[in-house]
Amino acid sequence: MDWGKAKNYTIIFLIFLNTVLFFCNICFNKRYVITNEQIDAVKTILNERNIKIDASCEIPVDYSPMLQINFGEYYYDEINIQKIFFPENSEVKRTTDFEKTILSLGDAAIFIKDDIVEFENYGALKKVSIDRESVLKVCEEYASRAEEFFDDLENYGLKEFDDCYIVEYIGRYKNTSVFCNYMRFKISKDGGMRVRLRYFPVKNLYGNEVDICSADEALFIFSEKAGEICGTKDVSVLKIAKGYYFDDFVRGNKIISIPYYRIDVAEKEEPFFVNAYNRTLEE
Repeated sequence: MDWGKAKNYTIIFLIFLNTVLFFCNICFNKRYVITNEQIDAVKTILNERNIKIDASCEIPVDYSPMLQINFGEYYYDEINIQKIFFPENSEVKRTTDFEKTILSLGDAAIFIKDDIVEFENYGALKKVSIDRESVLKVCEEYASRAEEFFDDLENYGLKEFDDCYIVEYIGRYKNTSVFCNYMRFKISKDGGMRVRLRYFPVKNLYGNEVDICSADEALFIFSEKAGEICGTKDVSVLKIAKGYYFDDFVRGNKIISIPYYRIDVAEKEEPFFVNAYNRTLEE
């Protein structure tokens, strides 16, 4: 046998095989990418329903099958929580009210109940000019302290209303948003502040990859009830993003999060979620 020729034939065959696999992979991936024509089509439908897509809103085009996420149970160390919201070495008063733990310092207070931490300080920014820049600066200071204890919280954006600003930091895992892990600031234009923190440690990806709906389909599902649930004739979509989310859970059971689309609108403080597996809107 001519081993030199056999080696050359093998190399040529492997190159040919890799080329075929490369193009197969491209064709496979195209199955899960929405086109500009699809985006234009859903925008037309939304316009007919008085729903506008903001110019800054980027619609996710990839909708490849996704796994689920498995979470560990939440745990909040009171000392660490104090370090986030109160100056170091402060004389914090600790009390309990039924199942709620209250940590107070002057006019400010932290409330810890189940999986939620809330902080209230209605005089937090009384001496500060309330504008977008100052609000983002204050939120970043708190968020940077929180990131010492809660990994991968990233700035998700700012929304302005007549009486307040909403700033959110959202969890990330393997370059994907985890919407159930968040730090949400509500800063009133009179200087008050409320913060809501929720965080579950991510353990690992879970289950099998399952097909999800595309972003244009999620927008269409949202549009069917948008006017009704927003309470206005005209609705403006500021942002749509793909990630993981869950709301309720039973302590002691396995905590699983599935893929969702999150939709933020200009008319409401709270976002909306579309279940990407079963294609239903969470109101």
